[in-house]
Amino acid sequence: MGEHLASHIRDVTEPPQTRPASVPGARPRPARSKKRRLWRWALAVAAIVAWLVVLAGLNQAPPWTALPSAGSGNVIVNGVSVPVRDFHRLTSRLGPGARVRLESDQDLDILSSGVLGLQLTPGTEAVLPAAPGRWFGRSGVARVDRGSLRVTTGLRFDGAHLAIITPDATVRLTGTTVAVIAEPGGTCVCVLDGTADVKASRGGVVHVPAGTRCDIARNGNKAPREGEIRGAERPKLQDLRDRLQAVMN
Repeated sequence: MGEHLASHIRDVTEPPQTRPASVPGARPRPARSKKRRLWRWALAVAAIVAWLVVLAGLNQAPPWTALPSAGSGNVIVNGVSVPVRDFHRLTSRLGPGARVRLESDQDLDILSSGVLGLQLTPGTEAVLPAAPGRWFGRSGVARVDRGSLRVTTGLRFDGAHLAIITPDATVRLTGTTVAVIAEPGGTCVCVLDGTADVKASRGGVVHVPAGTRCDIARNGNKAPREGEIRGAERPKLQDLRDRLQAVMN
């Protein structure tokens, strides 16, 4: 009798306990645990994005920089005329894909420090390449529609590739000092150091070693001709190599 009365009192005085509805075969998970997992995923994604941004910044080659020029005249960059002596303003307009036309009485030197040095001769119209990156994006493409583009590669270019396209051929470089000359009658490639592979618009690839040249006729009417490097180009390429290599490296 006493135990039955005590049990009845407990049933009356104790509040009813509610239990969460259970799904057969499923184990309930606390909401706090799910929030923690979401935060961990968010932090992991943010860390990966930050790492990729830093890596991309470190991979980028130094920007194109115009060196001081003693010449007179202008440089037309994407249709905008800039005095050739205003190298600070000129530098701010140079970049990968910029179309440049040199209307000056002196050559113009530009470089991406440690990677590439370029020289445009008066009257040259060209499209600047993207300088190859440090670890990936290790190739660039330039274009010479007319005139002469001289190129010398720096220490950080090692293992990279540069293609120079003219109306008559595509020139591929892997580390060299070379002049690519687009003339009315065709394209001439003069190699001082290293090697260049020249592929005519019609025809196969010609391997051009140091100290030689290759002439590609306009419209592919004649077979490529090979010979000794042009006498006028040798000292200019040597000067470009010696000056810019000292600056770049």
